[in-house]
Amino acid sequence: MQTDRSRLRELEIRVANPQHWSAGENEINVENLRQLRFQIDDQLKKLRRHS
Repeated sequence: MQTDRSRLRELEIRVANPQHWSAGENEINVENLRQLRFQIDDQLKKLRRHS
């Protein structure tokens, strides 16, 4: 299982190199990256509130 950090890095690389993916795959990569960033930001906010 990938960690959030490694998944984030993989998606950043995929989005930065759209020529390797079909238009549909690239849209999915962009959306997955957006969702993962939101999830990580939400987790960080919760951790800060509990600190």
